[in-house]
Amino acid sequence: MTLIEHLTLVEETRSDINRKHDLVDVMFLVISAIMAGAEGWRDIQTFGDSKADWLRLYRPFTHGIPRRHTIARILRTIVVESLLWRCVFR
Repeated sequence: MTLIEHLTLVEETRSDINRKHDLVDVMFLVISAIMAGAEGWRDIQTFGDSKADWLRLYRPFTHGIPRRHTIARILRTIVVESLLWRCVFR
C-alpha cells in the first residue's frame, strides 16, 4: 500500500462545510515538508509555497497551499486512533 493510500484511510472530525482543503493533501504536504527539514507551521507553509508544482505532481491541491494556521487546524481534526491503527496493524 502506498503512502497516499494509507493517508486516505485516516479519519477526521471536520464538518463537510469546513473541508476546503483535502485532508490527504495537507498530510502529504506536512510529511513532505518535515522530511525536507521543516520544523514548524511556517516552515511547512513555506515549503508548500516553494514546492507547489512538485506537490501537484502527486496531489491536486485544488484550493492551493493552505496557510500555516489552517494546516494546524486541519491536523487537529485527525482521529489519532485511525492513524495509529493503520500504522500498527497494516
